[in-house]
Amino acid sequence: MNETNTPLQPVQKKSLYLHISDSIYSYIKLNNLQPGDKLPSEREMATMLQISRNSLREGLRILENRGLIYVKTGRGVFVSSPYGKSRALSIQLDTCSLEDITELQNTLDRQSVLNAIQRGSMEEKNELVQIAQELSILAQENTYSHVLDNSFHCKLYEMGKNAAIYQLIIKIREDRFIRRKDNSNESSKVWLYTIPTHLLLAQAILENNIEAALAAMDSINSYVGSQINTSTQ
Repeated sequence: MNETNTPLQPVQKKSLYLHISDSIYSYIKLNNLQPGDKLPSEREMATMLQISRNSLREGLRILENRGLIYVKTGRGVFVSSPYGKSRALSIQLDTCSLEDITELQNTLDRQSVLNAIQRGSMEEKNELVQIAQELSILAQENTYSHVLDNSFHCKLYEMGKNAAIYQLIIKIREDRFIRRKDNSNESSKVWLYTIPTHLLLAQAILENNIEAALAAMDSINSYVGSQINTSTQ
């Protein structure tokens, strides 16, 4: 045996649990589960993902900590909603072109940045930076998490304290997420490119630097738009 062979690298448990949480997040979005809807049982999810129930619970814990699900002891796992089911907006994007949706998202994102700077508390701004730093650490390990990326943007929209903008932009992001998932050739790792800019955006909001924050958001949306346009051609 050649003693210079490169050894197998151990799998990071945190990375495994993030992949599990991403898979469950994708299941929720692709099946259009709404606040209050129940997920399959732990046994069913573990079987579908071909993992142990202990690993599944760690993945669920990530989603619960991010406010995406809640667990009722003895009853199961349910989808959460930051604003509650009774206040949810209902919009249809089926008849909208990709260009229409992109223009609307860019407009709402820019307003969300302004609102976050003006209305976000110092605690919220620091939390946004912390999420961006966590994304950056994972990116250095060549790991991308849909769940953490979603948490970053949800925190940004929550800071703006405008429920209508929040729900509209989340609906648009869900539509784009499904469009991306429909493209079997796409690797989620293409989104690693945007992670450093997420950190720049968070730091600019913390520093109340409107120009830098808007430039960072425009850069993220420009890259995302180019990737979606490429995948739909």
